[in-house]
Amino acid sequence: MNSLSWRAKRSLATIPIVSTGTPIAAVLRERSSELLATWIARFERSSLRFRRATKSATYTAQVANLIEALAVAAHTNTELKPGSDATRELERSAAFLGAQFAAEGATGFDIAALLLELRDVLTTVITPDDAVAVSRLFEWLTVVALDTFAASGLQSLRERQNDQLEVGTPVVEILPKVPAVFLVGAPNASVIDGLLSRAWMLAVGTGAPCLIIDTNGLAEGGEQNFDAAYQGFLDQVEGSVLQVLLSRARRGLRERAAAMTRERGLALQYFDRLDSAVAHALERGGHLLMRTPASEHSGP
Repeated sequence: MNSLSWRAKRSLATIPIVSTGTPIAAVLRERSSELLATWIARFERSSLRFRRATKSATYTAQVANLIEALAVAAHTNTELKPGSDATRELERSAAFLGAQFAAEGATGFDIAALLLELRDVLTTVITPDDAVAVSRLFEWLTVVALDTFAASGLQSLRERQNDQLEVGTPVVEILPKVPAVFLVGAPNASVIDGLLSRAWMLAVGTGAPCLIIDTNGLAEGGEQNFDAAYQGFLDQVEGSVLQVLLSRARRGLRERAAAMTRERGLALQYFDRLDSAVAHALERGGHLLMRTPASEHSGP
């Protein structure tokens, strides 16, 4: 048995225009294989592609689905208007393509090449009136796909940043029984919640009377997410004798944190300097701190 292949012949790079008056749905279904093969040839040599990191074979199934979805939309005998019920499935397919391209590390040029080359293939086999509507529709689908591509790429970047912050944010015991967490960047509420939970477990494990929460490195976005995470942290420590030492927080954040802590009947103290918070934690831990005159450290 001969194996089937979507590899296009040179003769399929250009296909004849269908006779006028033929329903667009019928044309697309009758010539779907020819259309797909022609698209493969055009996509592979498209001038819109620069890196050419993707192969047409990867997306033949999706393109075939687009052709079928267009045939279904045209069969409803309604105008192929962007945003209408008839084109909804096409828009979903385009959005899926955008997300897929983003996940695979492709470029927006590849997305534009896929859809615009398909547009050019389709408009050669339908009537001029239908070609105008299909061209306008595929320009809209390209916008939808590129928007999803950008949104998916941004979401992926945020997830990587949050993963890095979750792993790299210091949750440490500065000195014996002096646990601290140093919040930095703009982690989401889930990451901050996980970091505060780790800090709480460190305090429990070391028998520390205080926990230092330093927010000096939090960006504005991180501060906005702090409140929800801090509420969850207070749920965990409610009923304990742990004292929260908030260090180097901006006024709005420290006022909100103080109000939430008071509502739970817990203790919070604010420090403008990290070393002051450490000194307080040491004193609460039973250490006696003594200041040595500078002259005792100076040389002869």
